[in-house]
Amino acid sequence: MATNPITQDATESTASGPNDFELFVGCTIQNRIPFIEKSARYVFEKLGITLHDNGEFACCPDPVGVQSTSHDTWLTLGARNLALAEESNRNIVSLCNGCSETLKAVNHELKEHPEERKVVQSRLDEIGKTFKGSIEVKHFIELLHEHVGIPAIKSLVIKPLTGLKIAIHPGCHYSRPHELVHTDDPMEPIYPRKILEALGATVLDYQEENMCCGSGVARNNQAAADGMLKRKYASIQDAEADIIAAICPSCYQQLEVGQKNMKKAYGMEVKIPVLYVTELMAIAYGGKMKDLGFQFHQVKPMKLLKEFGFE
Repeated sequence: MATNPITQDATESTASGPNDFELFVGCTIQNRIPFIEKSARYVFEKLGITLHDNGEFACCPDPVGVQSTSHDTWLTLGARNLALAEESNRNIVSLCNGCSETLKAVNHELKEHPEERKVVQSRLDEIGKTFKGSIEVKHFIELLHEHVGIPAIKSLVIKPLTGLKIAIHPGCHYSRPHELVHTDDPMEPIYPRKILEALGATVLDYQEENMCCGSGVARNNQAAADGMLKRKYASIQDAEADIIAAICPSCYQQLEVGQKNMKKAYGMEVKIPVLYVTELMAIAYGGKMKDLGFQFHQVKPMKLLKEFGFE
Protein backbone atom coordinates (compact mmCIF):
# COMPACT_ATOMS: atom_id res chain seq x y z
CA MET A 1 0.00 0.00 0.00
CA ALA A 2 1.31 3.45 -0.91
CA THR A 3 2.24 5.73 1.98
CA ASN A 4 0.16 8.88 2.24
CA PRO A 5 2.70 11.42 0.97
CA ILE A 6 1.70 14.33 3.17
CA THR A 7 1.47 12.34 6.39
CA GLN A 8 4.37 9.92 6.13
CA ASP A 9 6.50 11.94 8.57
CA ALA A 10 3.72 12.36 11.12
CA THR A 11 4.01 10.35 14.31
CA GLU A 12 0.62 11.21 15.70
CA SER A 13 -2.65 12.57 14.29
CA THR A 14 -5.13 14.70 16.19
CA ALA A 15 -8.76 15.62 15.63
CA SER A 16 -7.75 19.15 14.71
CA GLY A 17 -4.40 18.63 13.01
CA PRO A 18 -3.23 20.36 9.82
CA ASN A 19 -4.76 17.64 7.65
CA ASP A 20 -8.21 17.78 9.28
CA PHE A 21 -10.91 19.84 7.57
CA GLU A 22 -14.62 20.45 7.93
CA LEU A 23 -16.20 19.29 4.66
CA PHE A 24 -18.73 21.72 3.20
CA VAL A 25 -20.45 19.69 0.50
CA GLY A 26 -23.19 22.19 -0.34
CA CYS A 27 -26.79 21.66 -1.42
CA THR A 28 -26.38 20.71 -5.07
CA ILE A 29 -23.91 17.86 -4.65
CA GLN A 30 -25.69 16.23 -1.72
CA ASN A 31 -29.14 16.41 -3.26
CA ARG A 32 -28.49 15.92 -6.98
CA ILE A 33 -25.04 14.51 -7.74
CA PRO A 34 -23.80 12.65 -4.64
CA PHE A 35 -21.33 10.58 -6.67
CA ILE A 36 -19.14 13.68 -6.81
CA GLU A 37 -18.94 13.67 -3.02
CA LYS A 38 -18.00 10.00 -3.16
CA SER A 39 -15.08 10.67 -5.49
CA ALA A 40 -13.90 13.55 -3.29
CA ARG A 41 -13.92 11.41 -0.16
CA TYR A 42 -12.05 8.65 -2.00
CA VAL A 43 -9.36 11.07 -3.18
CA PHE A 44 -8.87 12.91 0.08
CA GLU A 45 -8.59 9.66 2.01
CA LYS A 46 -5.87 8.52 -0.38
CA LEU A 47 -4.05 11.81 0.19
CA GLY A 48 -4.21 11.59 3.96
CA ILE A 49 -6.75 14.38 4.42
CA THR A 50 -9.41 13.70 7.06
CA LEU A 51 -12.80 15.18 6.22
CA HIS A 52 -15.10 15.87 9.16
CA ASP A 53 -18.86 16.10 8.73
CA ASN A 54 -20.78 18.85 10.47
CA GLY A 55 -24.44 17.89 10.61
CA GLU A 56 -25.47 21.46 11.40
CA PHE A 57 -24.17 23.08 8.21
CA ALA A 58 -26.94 24.65 6.10
CA CYS A 59 -27.01 26.34 2.69
CA CYS A 60 -23.94 28.57 2.22
CA PRO A 61 -26.12 30.57 1.00
CA ASP A 62 -26.06 31.27 -2.76
CA PRO A 63 -23.70 34.17 -3.55
CA VAL A 64 -25.92 35.53 -6.33
CA GLY A 65 -29.61 34.95 -5.61
CA VAL A 66 -29.67 35.27 -1.82
CA GLN A 67 -27.10 38.05 -1.65
CA SER A 68 -28.93 40.15 -4.24
CA THR A 69 -32.20 39.66 -2.36
CA SER A 70 -30.92 40.40 1.15
CA HIS A 71 -27.25 41.09 1.83
CA ASP A 72 -27.77 40.97 5.61
CA THR A 73 -29.45 37.56 5.40
CA TRP A 74 -26.62 36.28 3.23
CA LEU A 75 -24.05 37.51 5.75
CA THR A 76 -25.91 36.03 8.71
CA LEU A 77 -26.43 32.58 7.22
CA GLY A 78 -22.84 32.45 6.03
CA ALA A 79 -21.57 33.56 9.44
CA ARG A 80 -23.54 30.78 11.12
CA ASN A 81 -21.76 28.16 8.99
CA LEU A 82 -18.40 29.73 9.76
CA ALA A 83 -19.18 29.82 13.48
CA LEU A 84 -20.00 26.10 13.42
CA ALA A 85 -16.60 25.31 11.92
CA GLU A 86 -14.89 27.61 14.40
CA GLU A 87 -16.34 25.56 17.26
CA SER A 88 -14.36 22.56 15.97
CA ASN A 89 -11.26 24.70 15.34
CA ARG A 90 -10.97 23.28 11.83
CA ASN A 91 -10.74 25.07 8.49
CA ILE A 92 -13.41 24.45 5.87
CA VAL A 93 -12.86 22.77 2.50
CA SER A 94 -15.66 23.29 -0.01
CA LEU A 95 -16.47 21.21 -3.09
CA CYS A 96 -18.39 24.06 -4.75
CA ASN A 97 -17.38 27.34 -6.39
CA GLY A 98 -20.44 29.18 -5.10
CA CYS A 99 -20.14 27.89 -1.54
CA SER A 100 -16.44 28.76 -1.51
CA GLU A 101 -17.12 32.28 -2.73
CA THR A 102 -19.86 32.91 -0.18
CA LEU A 103 -17.96 31.54 2.81
CA LYS A 104 -14.72 33.24 1.83
CA ALA A 105 -16.47 36.54 1.12
CA VAL A 106 -18.54 36.53 4.33
CA ASN A 107 -15.43 35.68 6.34
CA HIS A 108 -13.56 38.57 4.73
CA GLU A 109 -16.38 41.09 4.95
CA LEU A 110 -17.14 40.51 8.61
CA LYS A 111 -13.46 40.80 9.51
CA GLU A 112 -13.12 44.06 7.59
CA HIS A 113 -16.42 45.74 8.55
CA PRO A 114 -17.03 45.87 12.32
CA GLU A 115 -20.45 47.50 12.02
CA GLU A 116 -21.75 44.67 9.83
CA ARG A 117 -20.16 42.15 12.16
CA LYS A 118 -21.95 43.74 15.13
CA VAL A 119 -25.34 43.42 13.42
CA VAL A 120 -24.69 39.82 12.37
CA GLN A 121 -23.43 38.87 15.83
CA SER A 122 -26.61 40.24 17.42
CA ARG A 123 -28.52 37.74 15.31
CA LEU A 124 -26.14 34.88 16.08
CA ASP A 125 -26.55 35.63 19.80
CA GLU A 126 -30.16 34.49 19.49
CA ILE A 127 -29.01 30.96 18.63
CA GLY A 128 -25.99 30.87 20.89
CA LYS A 129 -23.34 31.15 18.17
CA THR A 130 -20.34 33.46 17.87
CA PHE A 131 -18.40 34.50 14.76
CA LYS A 132 -14.73 34.89 15.65
CA GLY A 133 -13.07 35.04 12.26
CA SER A 134 -10.62 32.36 13.38
CA ILE A 135 -10.69 29.89 10.47
CA GLU A 136 -10.02 29.84 6.74
CA VAL A 137 -12.12 28.56 3.85
CA LYS A 138 -10.47 26.61 1.04
CA HIS A 139 -11.84 25.60 -2.34
CA PHE A 140 -10.94 21.94 -2.82
CA ILE A 141 -8.74 22.79 -5.82
CA GLU A 142 -6.92 25.40 -3.74
CA LEU A 143 -6.42 22.86 -0.96
CA LEU A 144 -5.10 20.22 -3.35
CA HIS A 145 -2.67 22.58 -5.03
CA GLU A 146 -1.42 24.58 -2.05
CA HIS A 147 -1.74 22.21 0.92
CA VAL A 148 -1.27 18.77 -0.62
CA GLY A 149 0.97 19.85 -3.49
CA ILE A 150 1.51 18.62 -7.03
CA PRO A 151 4.33 16.15 -6.17
CA ALA A 152 2.11 14.40 -3.61
CA ILE A 153 -0.83 14.32 -6.02
CA LYS A 154 1.38 12.82 -8.73
CA SER A 155 2.97 10.25 -6.43
CA LEU A 156 -0.29 8.33 -5.90
CA VAL A 157 -1.14 7.89 -9.59
CA ILE A 158 -1.62 4.21 -10.42
CA LYS A 159 -3.29 4.56 -13.78
CA PRO A 160 -2.22 7.77 -15.56
CA LEU A 161 -4.72 9.65 -17.71
CA THR A 162 -2.33 9.33 -20.63
CA GLY A 163 -3.93 10.18 -23.96
CA LEU A 164 -7.06 11.78 -22.50
CA LYS A 165 -7.61 15.24 -23.95
CA ILE A 166 -9.38 17.38 -21.38
CA ALA A 167 -10.98 20.81 -21.62
CA ILE A 168 -11.18 22.50 -18.22
CA HIS A 169 -14.09 24.71 -17.25
CA PRO A 170 -13.05 26.66 -14.11
CA GLY A 171 -16.30 28.61 -13.69
CA CYS A 172 -16.94 32.23 -12.74
CA HIS A 173 -17.01 31.94 -8.95
CA TYR A 174 -13.84 29.89 -8.54
CA SER A 175 -11.30 32.72 -8.47
CA ARG A 176 -13.40 35.87 -8.80
CA PRO A 177 -13.80 38.40 -7.24
CA HIS A 178 -10.15 37.92 -6.42
CA GLU A 179 -10.03 40.62 -3.75
CA LEU A 180 -12.45 38.50 -1.70
CA VAL A 181 -11.68 34.87 -2.53
CA HIS A 182 -7.90 35.05 -3.14
CA THR A 183 -7.88 31.81 -5.12
CA ASP A 184 -5.64 31.12 -8.12
CA ASP A 185 -5.22 33.58 -10.99
CA PRO A 186 -8.58 35.36 -11.45
CA MET A 187 -8.34 35.67 -15.23
CA GLU A 188 -6.23 32.64 -16.18
CA PRO A 189 -6.65 29.94 -13.49
CA ILE A 190 -3.82 27.43 -13.49
CA TYR A 191 -4.37 25.15 -10.46
CA PRO A 192 -6.87 22.76 -12.13
CA ARG A 193 -4.57 22.44 -15.12
CA LYS A 194 -1.55 21.57 -12.98
CA ILE A 195 -3.53 18.93 -11.08
CA LEU A 196 -4.80 17.22 -14.23
CA GLU A 197 -1.38 17.35 -15.87
CA ALA A 198 0.04 15.68 -12.75
CA LEU A 199 -2.38 12.81 -13.46
CA GLY A 200 -0.95 12.45 -16.96
CA ALA A 201 -3.78 14.10 -18.89
CA THR A 202 -3.38 16.38 -21.88
CA VAL A 203 -5.03 19.67 -20.95
CA LEU A 204 -6.22 21.61 -23.96
CA ASP A 205 -6.28 25.33 -24.57
CA TYR A 206 -9.55 26.53 -26.08
CA GLN A 207 -10.89 29.97 -26.84
CA GLU A 208 -13.89 30.02 -24.49
CA GLU A 209 -12.25 28.36 -21.47
CA ASN A 210 -13.09 31.23 -19.11
CA MET A 211 -16.54 31.93 -20.52
CA CYS A 212 -19.49 31.49 -18.15
CA CYS A 213 -21.46 28.25 -18.52
CA GLY A 214 -24.73 30.20 -18.31
CA SER A 215 -26.14 28.41 -15.26
CA GLY A 216 -27.27 31.61 -13.54
CA VAL A 217 -28.59 33.10 -16.78
CA ALA A 218 -30.72 30.00 -17.45
CA ARG A 219 -32.90 30.81 -14.45
CA ASN A 220 -34.21 33.89 -16.24
CA ASN A 221 -33.40 33.49 -19.94
CA GLN A 222 -32.96 29.98 -21.26
CA ALA A 223 -32.38 31.16 -24.83
CA ALA A 224 -29.49 33.36 -23.74
CA ALA A 225 -28.01 30.51 -21.69
CA ASP A 226 -28.28 28.17 -24.69
CA GLY A 227 -26.45 30.72 -26.81
CA MET A 228 -23.61 30.86 -24.30
CA LEU A 229 -23.39 27.08 -24.19
CA LYS A 230 -23.34 26.88 -27.98
CA ARG A 231 -20.22 29.06 -28.07
CA LYS A 232 -18.68 27.08 -25.23
CA TYR A 233 -19.35 23.67 -26.79
CA ALA A 234 -18.23 24.78 -30.26
CA SER A 235 -14.93 25.95 -28.82
CA ILE A 236 -14.46 22.66 -26.94
CA GLN A 237 -15.32 20.62 -30.03
CA ASP A 238 -12.86 22.66 -32.11
CA ALA A 239 -10.17 21.73 -29.59
CA GLU A 240 -11.17 18.03 -30.02
CA ALA A 241 -11.62 17.39 -26.31
CA ASP A 242 -12.55 13.93 -25.05
CA ILE A 243 -13.79 15.18 -21.68
CA ILE A 244 -14.87 18.41 -20.02
CA ALA A 245 -13.48 18.76 -16.49
CA ALA A 246 -15.53 20.78 -13.98
CA ILE A 247 -14.87 22.00 -10.44
CA CYS A 248 -18.31 23.43 -9.63
CA PRO A 249 -21.56 21.45 -9.27
CA SER A 250 -23.71 24.12 -10.92
CA CYS A 251 -21.33 24.31 -13.87
CA TYR A 252 -21.17 20.51 -13.99
CA GLN A 253 -24.96 20.21 -14.28
CA GLN A 254 -25.23 23.02 -16.82
CA LEU A 255 -22.49 21.60 -19.04
CA GLU A 256 -23.91 18.07 -18.90
CA VAL A 257 -27.66 18.68 -19.11
CA GLY A 258 -27.23 21.56 -21.56
CA GLN A 259 -25.96 19.19 -24.24
CA LYS A 260 -29.52 17.97 -24.78
CA ASN A 261 -30.68 21.49 -25.55
CA MET A 262 -28.19 22.04 -28.33
CA LYS A 263 -29.82 19.67 -30.80
CA LYS A 264 -33.27 21.09 -30.16
CA ALA A 265 -32.19 24.72 -30.24
CA TYR A 266 -29.52 24.62 -32.95
CA GLY A 267 -29.41 21.14 -34.48
CA MET A 268 -25.99 20.80 -32.83
CA GLU A 269 -24.84 17.36 -31.70
CA VAL A 270 -22.83 17.40 -28.46
CA LYS A 271 -21.91 14.25 -26.55
CA ILE A 272 -18.89 15.02 -24.40
CA PRO A 273 -18.71 13.47 -20.90
CA VAL A 274 -18.38 15.97 -18.07
CA LEU A 275 -16.33 14.78 -15.10
CA TYR A 276 -15.41 16.44 -11.83
CA VAL A 277 -11.68 16.82 -11.22
CA THR A 278 -12.02 14.53 -8.17
CA GLU A 279 -13.57 11.83 -10.38
CA LEU A 280 -10.59 12.00 -12.73
CA MET A 281 -8.24 11.85 -9.76
CA ALA A 282 -10.12 8.87 -8.34
CA ILE A 283 -9.74 6.71 -11.45
CA ALA A 284 -6.09 7.73 -11.74
CA TYR A 285 -5.69 6.50 -8.16
CA GLY A 286 -7.16 3.11 -9.01
CA GLY A 287 -10.84 3.68 -8.30
CA LYS A 288 -13.42 1.71 -10.31
CA MET A 289 -15.99 3.61 -12.34
CA LYS A 290 -18.96 1.59 -11.09
CA ASP A 291 -17.90 1.96 -7.46
CA LEU A 292 -17.61 5.72 -7.94
CA GLY A 293 -21.04 6.07 -9.55
CA PHE A 294 -19.98 6.97 -13.09
CA GLN A 295 -23.07 5.16 -14.36
CA PHE A 296 -25.21 7.95 -12.93
CA HIS A 297 -23.83 10.58 -15.29
CA GLN A 298 -26.33 11.73 -17.91
CA VAL A 299 -23.61 11.73 -20.57
CA LYS A 300 -22.08 8.32 -19.88
CA PRO A 301 -18.25 8.32 -19.75
CA MET A 302 -17.70 4.56 -19.32
CA LYS A 303 -17.31 3.53 -22.98
CA LEU A 304 -14.78 6.28 -23.65
CA LEU A 305 -12.77 5.59 -20.49
CA LYS A 306 -12.69 1.85 -21.14
CA GLU A 307 -10.94 2.63 -24.42
CA PHE A 308 -8.17 4.15 -22.32
CA GLY A 309 -7.93 1.12 -20.07
CA PHE A 310 -10.07 2.22 -17.11
CA GLU A 311 -12.46 -0.19 -15.44
